[in-house]
This record gives sequence, C-alpha cells and structure tokens, in this order.
Amino acid sequence: MTEQRFNTGETPEELRQRYNPEGSNLRRAQQRLTDMLDYLSQAAREAGVSIRLDGGNVLGAVRHGGFIPWDDDIDVVIERRDYKRLCRYLLAHPHPSYVLQTHETDRDYFLPWGQLTDLKNAYTCPYAADSREGIAWHRQRQHGLHIDIFPYENRKIAWLHSLSVKLSCTVSFDIAVRYPALAHVLFCLLRDAVYPLFRAIGRLFGNPDRYMHSYGSWFRFQFPKDVLLPHRPITFEGRVYEGPADTDRFLKLIYGDYMNLPPEDKRAVHGNEVVFKE
Repeated sequence: MTEQRFNTGETPEELRQRYNPEGSNLRRAQQRLTDMLDYLSQAAREAGVSIRLDGGNVLGAVRHGGFIPWDDDIDVVIERRDYKRLCRYLLAHPHPSYVLQTHETDRDYFLPWGQLTDLKNAYTCPYAADSREGIAWHRQRQHGLHIDIFPYENRKIAWLHSLSVKLSCTVSFDIAVRYPALAHVLFCLLRDAVYPLFRAIGRLFGNPDRYMHSYGSWFRFQFPKDVLLPHRPITFEGRVYEGPADTDRFLKLIYGDYMNLPPEDKRAVHGNEVVFKE
C-alpha cells in the first residue's frame, strides 16, 4: 500500500513526529481537550441540546483523523436558541475540573461566546504585558485550556454582522483595557439592545436558509442551511461527535482546497505555552 503523502511531500507519521508525538506537551494538551469535549458533548445531551464541531476541528477530522498536528484548539457551535440552555445546565451541574467562562461568570471576560475552561492547567500569556491583548488576558480569571462555545443563527444581515464585530472588538479590547466598568455597560448594551435590534431587522430581511455565527463573533462565513443541518457523525481522535451535514462543502467554503497543507511558515504551532498543574 502506498504511504499517504500530502502536497508538501510530508506523511502523517512525519507530521506526528514533528509536531505532536506521544508524551509531548502539545499532545498532552490535545488529549486533555478531547476529554473536555467528551464531557461537554455528554452535558449537551443531558441538557437536551445539540453541539457540533466547527472550523479547524472539522478540517482536522477529515484531513488528519483528529487534531491538526500543530493545533491545540477545539471549537463547537450550538444554535443560539439553545446556547443559554446549555450554559444554565453547566452552571447548575459544576464539574470539579472545568468551569464555564462568560461575562456573567467573569466580569472581565468580554467575548460574546462562552468557554469551557480547564482549571488544572494554564497558558502562559502569549501577548506583551503592556499590549491591549495582554492587559485584557491578565484580567480574566481563568487561563487554562478551553473549548470555545459559539452560538450561531440564521436570518443574519452580513453588513450588520460586520458592524457587530467592530463594536465587539472595540469593547473587548480598546475600552475594556482602560475602562472596564464602562466596557461592562457597553457589553450589556450590545448584548441586550443592539444585537436584538439587528435580529429584528434580520427577521424582516434576512435569509432563513443562511447561517452565520451570532452577532459579535469574529467569524464572517455564511453557510447554506443544508451544509450544516442535520448534523452528521464525524470521527475525531477515534471518537464520534456531531459534525456538519456536508463536510466537503463546509470545508470548501472556509478553506478552499482543504486537503492541501499550508507551508511550514504559515503553521501556527502551539503546545509549549501550556503549563500543567498535575
């Protein structure tokens, strides 16, 4: 049997040995995140909602059978109508090692999506201490490995979404760094007044068969409904989770020729910055 080779000439085994061999810091992080994903998937089922893998995890599942070898990131998405239900369940059933981070649980967390964060490890800060990103990062309570939980919805207006991203970034970084109390007020204003107004406009003019991440999230991809729903099983790290309805179209919309690897200098290598507490 001919050994698989990617467009760069590399084999899967060569990638594993270079980036995430067994026992490496990065591989430990990936395995811990997979355990967290198992827990989050079970919690979602118990809460009566559905989550699915997103973005680079779908790419990794299809191209590598799991994580992209140099990556330590997991993103899941959930329909906006179910997002609060999942958050309430996670808060009502606390886990000894994981905690839900939102603006409600951490006043200095200004992202418009939630994170399931691990308490038993921590990233070292990847930003300069005096940069806006570094200041915002240090103010958050938890810095462990985490799974991003993104709500998504239909009937979005693309230009309103672009405006919401600018507003979200301004509050999350420019204002929160210097005036956290003002940022709290503005975050709540966006969440409780501005984004609902955008949704009201979307109910009049938005496409019911076109989905995007919810207002304020920093992703602008638009997906036809039949690309996302109904969810289909996808194998990731030897375990079965929920994925998009049409993985091929999903990945082509985001990455184009997704089976090709990027050149080495374009690979964002992670792992060494994670410090394990046990």
